[in-house]
Amino acid sequence: MVLLHGANGQGKSNLVEALYLLAIAKSLRASADRELVRWQSGAGETYAQVSAVAQRSTGPLRVQVDLKGAAAESDDKGGADEQRAAPAASVQKYVRVNGIPRRASDLVGEINAVMFGAHDLDLVLGPPSLRRRYLDILISQLDHHYLRTMQRYQRVIVQRNHLLKSVRGGRSQPDELGFWDDELVETGKYIMARRARTIKDLSGKAAPIHGDLSGNGEVLELAYRPSVETPQDDSEDEMALSLRDALAESRPRELAQGFTTLGPHRDDVTVRLNGMEAGPYASRGQCRTAVLAMKLAEAGSLSDERGQEPILLLDDLLSELDAERRAYVLGRVGRYQQTFITTADTGIIEDRFLSQMARYEVRGGGVARPQGPSAGPA
Repeated sequence: MVLLHGANGQGKSNLVEALYLLAIAKSLRASADRELVRWQSGAGETYAQVSAVAQRSTGPLRVQVDLKGAAAESDDKGGADEQRAAPAASVQKYVRVNGIPRRASDLVGEINAVMFGAHDLDLVLGPPSLRRRYLDILISQLDHHYLRTMQRYQRVIVQRNHLLKSVRGGRSQPDELGFWDDELVETGKYIMARRARTIKDLSGKAAPIHGDLSGNGEVLELAYRPSVETPQDDSEDEMALSLRDALAESRPRELAQGFTTLGPHRDDVTVRLNGMEAGPYASRGQCRTAVLAMKLAEAGSLSDERGQEPILLLDDLLSELDAERRAYVLGRVGRYQQTFITTADTGIIEDRFLSQMARYEVRGGGVARPQGPSAGPA
């Protein structure tokens, strides 16, 4: 375990976010790549680079992500010393794996990682889009075909929505939708079947972990809730039939509204405790325990399917937990080959865990290894 400690605002979250970027090729928090590049004094090129060498069972792997863009001029009316460049209007992302240029999507799955953070409560309390994104990130690290199919599906939805608006405006004919319906079914059936299988596996792994964490007999269950009615059989053929029937039934409504009202982009995942939906009824403590179980189950799924343990990233999570849950989580993540943990207060970590950690101090955006016995193992 690697402990990154320091006062708030020194760059601990920045570091683990950079590590996660190397796993999923995008930021978990920023909505656009340009938000990842630091504001700099003066106009000119903005630039950021994240690179690392990962040791896998098959040997070392060097990965690198470069973000480049031209800085936009600030509207600041102050003097020359006060003027600063605004963030880049747009940023280009360049990816290299072992020195070879690759697409960003090709990076996903090369390094597997699971991110834990205080904001993860939104997985239970937030909108369905966050749960879809969580599921998509997990499956994409396991299945490159899923990621490519998701990208194709998103293009289909854009084109189909354009056509629906054109039909509504009298510029196109309804029968032109047939091609895009076929494309939606072809891509959507694989996404739905893969999500259903993954949720079933995740639920089976999360339930016993949640039992250990909660200690009160509550039963956690994760359920896939697609936007169309589907049979118990989660095969692609059955998903295709369900999608096609639902599209035919919803055609009048979609023509009236001008957008696609069903499909994987409208799916959700239900988190239940003792059969009741957690979001509306569970306490924050119950939600946090459920999310912890989901994340630890995610790590187990990556280990099982990839045959290699993921890197675990715990960003300021420990302060949100009581002593008993901290001990459980640290005992569990300590079994993995590498775990990064950030905290502003090392006093909340028991000595038996501290002694197993390599400790680094983060201050002013820099990382330094403390001297003396407190540094922990190398």
